[in-house]
Amino acid sequence: MSNHLDTRLPGEFMAENDSHITLPAAEFDSDYSIEKALRNRRSVRRYSASAMTLKELAQLLWACQGISKEENWQLGNKDMQTNYRTAPSAGALYPLEVYAMINRVEGMEPGLYHYHPGPGTEKHSLELLHTEDRADDLADAALRQTFVTEAAANIVIGGVVGRMAVKYGRRARLYVVLEVGHAAQNLLLQAQSLNLGAVPIGAFLDEDVRRLIGEEVE
Repeated sequence: MSNHLDTRLPGEFMAENDSHITLPAAEFDSDYSIEKALRNRRSVRRYSASAMTLKELAQLLWACQGISKEENWQLGNKDMQTNYRTAPSAGALYPLEVYAMINRVEGMEPGLYHYHPGPGTEKHSLELLHTEDRADDLADAALRQTFVTEAAANIVIGGVVGRMAVKYGRRARLYVVLEVGHAAQNLLLQAQSLNLGAVPIGAFLDEDVRRLIGEEVE
């Protein structure tokens, strides 16, 4: 898993095509306590050759940045809706964009996908960006941490600083960095509860990762 920062505004993370995969609805309850996940979580860098299930992937993505609650309200004569997510966000601006680089997930082609949290708690999806095998390129971008190529999936968390700067100005980058940490920890604890090995990666070349997920580098 890795993260990067960007200064784009909402709507500038665009897909290359309109291929969507509807994900299984997330589970909101289990017999695995948060205390047990906190106690047992460890960084794991050796993985089996088994494929991850689509349901497991969906649960991980939901934990990272999924919608946890829908709230309907009125503003004058207009019906409004607020969608709260699993990780806290300053001003509820939600600047994070999540990508999944798939190597081995049942029923999915290997490639790069963009996660869409909504439109509600029961509906989320992945949008296929391309089906090129770039796992080795991602390992290169992560300073040749070769276990990246062995993982069933790599989750890339991007932060759109401009989305946060509209309200918070110079403090926007700090808030985005904090939010990436919240989302990544959610993901790690969810992986532990599913008995999946996971590790956060902080050593990578920002521009190379941005190119791999299709962003322009100035």
